[in-house]
Amino acid sequence: MPSGGSFQRRSAQRRRASSGSRPGFIVAALGVALLVVAGVVVSIQAAFGGGTSGGEMTVGDGQRASASAGATPAGPEPGPGEAGVVAAASPSSCGLREPEQTSPPPADRQLLIAPATSWRDVDVNLAPSSPEAGPAALHEDGFGYCFQRSAEGALFAAANFLVQSNTPALRAPLLDYALAAGQHRESLLADSGSGGSGVRLQIVGYRLLAFDGGTARVDVAQRVSVDGTTSFIAAVIDLVWVDGDWRIPSDEPAPVRLQSLGDVGGYVRWSA
Repeated sequence: MPSGGSFQRRSAQRRRASSGSRPGFIVAALGVALLVVAGVVVSIQAAFGGGTSGGEMTVGDGQRASASAGATPAGPEPGPGEAGVVAAASPSSCGLREPEQTSPPPADRQLLIAPATSWRDVDVNLAPSSPEAGPAALHEDGFGYCFQRSAEGALFAAANFLVQSNTPALRAPLLDYALAAGQHRESLLADSGSGGSGVRLQIVGYRLLAFDGGTARVDVAQRVSVDGTTSFIAAVIDLVWVDGDWRIPSDEPAPVRLQSLGDVGGYVRWSA
């Protein structure tokens, strides 16, 4: 059972304000990165071993996004829910206060400047945290949870899921907590223990693609280091507000979509 109360940091934090300036784990082989997110293995072409830096992925609604070097990522897309509709939502499971606003502005007008952020150690990587946005509680299994029902809270929830799922010891209990009820929940949980150890991931930016108060879509850019080679990848993650926290919908077999990036142009800079 999750433990409530204030978030207890188990390791030293690195506090730095972000002024503008992590998805499962990655195994490099023959120029192809096998990236495991939420127990689903997705093959992406990346320049880990001399391969191309471009790639392509489905980002939703049948559209495709190119990630060739120098390309500017696509603009905001419809979220997982009906845009502009904020359904009656459950209160925060740990008592985080919501921003005082009747309805959220369009996603492309939110979080244009990176929020002030503290960065905490999670294994070999760093995860973002904030007193307002979360995580506000520590699960007995060691992962941070409970995020604010706001655009900022959705950003922090997505980033923490990506970073924490890169730690093998946290992956299974994190997914058990974070995956919402859906057609593929059990199969995702069954596959969550597969794969190897984590690698070094560094969050470098984000785009808020959609937010309506009850659902969100966040694109997180990360620098990935594998065997001394560095590349950039993007992880697009959908979120839904369920039982007082942001969860990962499991109606689709691959709840996190990935692509390689030539650069991070078009992203709001956000890093430790």
